This record gives sequence, C-alpha cells and structure tokens, in this order.
Amino acid sequence: MIQQTVRSRTKIKDVRIADIGINTQVLRSRTWDKLKLEVEYMQNRGTTSNSYLIKGDKVALIDPPGQSFTHIYLEILSNHEWGKIDYIILQHVNPNRLATIKLIAGYAPQAQIICSQPAANALRGALMFPAWKSRVVVVKDKDTLDLGQGHKLQFISATTTRWLDGLCTYDSRSKILFTDKLFGTHLCGDSVFDDSSQQLDWEHHFYFDCLHASQTKQLTTILTKIKALEAEIYAPAHGFLTKHSLSQLMDNYCFWCKAQNHRPSKVALLHVSAYGNTSKMSNAIALGLVQSGIAVESINCESTSTAKIINTIQASDGFIIGLPTLNGQISRQLQATLDVILANIDRSKLVGLFGYDAWSGQALSVLESKLKNANYKFGFKPLRAEFGFDQTALQECIEAGKKFGQKLQKSEKLHVIRPAKNRYQASTTVDKAV
Repeated sequence: MIQQTVRSRTKIKDVRIADIGINTQVLRSRTWDKLKLEVEYMQNRGTTSNSYLIKGDKVALIDPPGQSFTHIYLEILSNHEWGKIDYIILQHVNPNRLATIKLIAGYAPQAQIICSQPAANALRGALMFPAWKSRVVVVKDKDTLDLGQGHKLQFISATTTRWLDGLCTYDSRSKILFTDKLFGTHLCGDSVFDDSSQQLDWEHHFYFDCLHASQTKQLTTILTKIKALEAEIYAPAHGFLTKHSLSQLMDNYCFWCKAQNHRPSKVALLHVSAYGNTSKMSNAIALGLVQSGIAVESINCESTSTAKIINTIQASDGFIIGLPTLNGQISRQLQATLDVILANIDRSKLVGLFGYDAWSGQALSVLESKLKNANYKFGFKPLRAEFGFDQTALQECIEAGKKFGQKLQKSEKLHVIRPAKNRYQASTTVDKAV
C-alpha cells in the first residue's frame, strides 16, 4: 500500500528535471496538496504534472502544466534557450493550461503549436485566434513529426467522451509513449519511475475508475492501437512513469475495460457542462455507480448525435442527465434531445437528474417536472450544486451514484459482481520506496 508521511505535506511546490531517454527529459511539477476539486484528486495525496522535452535537430516541448505551476515552471524552463523550442505539442487543451501556453508561446514566438482539430477549436474559443492561426498545426491519427537524430514522433488519436481532443505521442528513437491521461496516478513522490510497481496497482485502479471506467468503448480502441507500438516507457501527464511493469499495466487496463463492459447492469450518463462544474458532478456520480457494480457509459451531449444518445439509453437499464442553467433555461440543442428522449424511452427505466445550479436553476426544475409528469421513477433526489461547490458536494455526488446503483440492482433483481470491500481505503503515509 502506498503511504505518505505527514511531514511531506509541508513541502512546497517544485519542478524536478530528470533524463528519461535519449535526448529526452521529464519536467515534473510537483505538489503534495490536492491540486483541483475533481473526483480523481479526492485521496488528497498530491500529484505531479508532467511535461516532456525532446531535443533532436528540432526541439519539442510536450504538455506544459496548468496555471498552478506556471511561475515556477517557467523559471526552470528559462534555463533553456526559448529560441530553440520549435514545437509545443498539446495532447489536450483545457482552460487551466492556457495561461502557461500563452506565456511560453510568447517567449518562443517561432514555435509551432501541434494539436488535434478539437484542440485547435478550443484555442480558437479561447480567443487565441487569429493571432495564433498561422502557428497552429493540426495533426491526425498516424501523422508524424520528424525532429531529427532519429526522433520521429507518431501521433495517435486518443479521443474519448471526456477528452475529445486527446492525443498520444510515440517517439520511435527513445521508444517512449507519451500517454497524457492514460496510465497515470495522482500521487506525489521522489521517484520518477514505477520503482515500486506492485504498490502502485491500487493507485492505477482508482485513477482508472475515476477517469476511464465510463468511457471504456473509446478506451479499448485506443489501447488496441498503442499495444502495437514497441514502447518501453509510458510517460503520463500525472504521477510516476512506467517502465518496470508495462505489460502488467496494459493487461490491467484491458481487464478493467472488459470487466466494465460485462457488468450485468448499465447506466447511460448524459451531461452538458458550460463551465466544467456539471462535468465534475458527472464524474463523481460515475465513480459512485462504478463502486456499486454498475457499468457506465458517459455521453457528452454536445458532441454526440441524438440518434446515438437514444440508442445508448435504450440499451441501458437507466439513465441520468446532468445540465447547467444557461440564461435561465435549457439550451436549445439539449432541449431538442430531451424532447426525443421523452417521446421514445421506456418509462420503466430508472432516471436521475443533476446540475450546477448557481444561478436560477430553472433548467433543472423544468426537466424535473417533465420527467415526473412522464411517470419516470428517480434513483435519487435531483441533485443541485450551488455556489461554493466543494468536497462535500463532490462526496454527495458519489453517494447519489451509489444510491442509484443500489436501487437499479434491487429493481432489476440481478446478481452484480461487487468491488472488493474497502477497495478505496488508503493509508496516510507513503512508502519510502516510492
């Protein structure tokens, strides 16, 4: 079991650089505190935000960290000549990371920004266009980038429900696969690699259940693609790099995906998120469902066709909808989808409703009335998070997911394989080997 000393909590944030391959370094931005209010950080065991520097004839910087580390990260990176950075590779884009990206791109105005099309759209939405337009290079699955000296990077599309813009990057020279959100952990320590790999099994599993258990269909496709690569190191966005237990970790991910897909009860988890808070709630509810033995398929309504949403719900034993209130009402796109759901979905299915309700909350009230008038049965009382969304609210979402799963199992009278007792209990100290 991974253990963490209380004394380590007094450490300040820092950035550590280590050589991990031929002309390749990791810059580990470390914190011993919880970095974000997200379900995957709930263990409060610290984390690292990993970025990578590859130096061939050309120099590539992969995934700068978010704004929590911007200042100290740029101080460390300033030891390198900004004019020598030719590419900034973004394996995914989020608002938290944009602050760092803007500054680096300013210091290295010659650097091209490499990303997927959805990531380029996100940059456009962040008003970085048109000034950045000429600098952004969009890559697709199997595209390559030659840095020279044998460092030929291959990009692997890693699109999931949660990260539509996801990429992985493989360097054929160093045989390192930069995996972004795959194979990570939220745990801080001094080791760079999985030197105590068996002790990390629990951490990898918890991370998987928080981030990937509700998107196993897309994840299985990604795993199939990267298994064909001759990787010798997995270099994730968070936690320790894997080189001692690659096969085991890959096998575990494949097994966990298969186990999710073969659970006897399934829930479709739909959500729309305006500022990310409804998405946080969705992830926490998903974890509660998974912990209660329910298979979950997460659906981002903004990027999924109405036909696919209907088909997914029809193939599920229940469905849960999460939405924000925008300008006092439900968005037009979601309203049209909801009208189709109400017209086509069996009333016997168990339903749930949640949303970030900081303003009027009218959207949730309207949908609640429609579902009740249609005689749907609720798996939990409609869940509303308001201003001051905190750890307590996040835990309430997990408990709501568990309650929904228990009601579904009871109503279906199905035998469900339950997770091991105390599966997610962690000790409060970190083993010295880690």
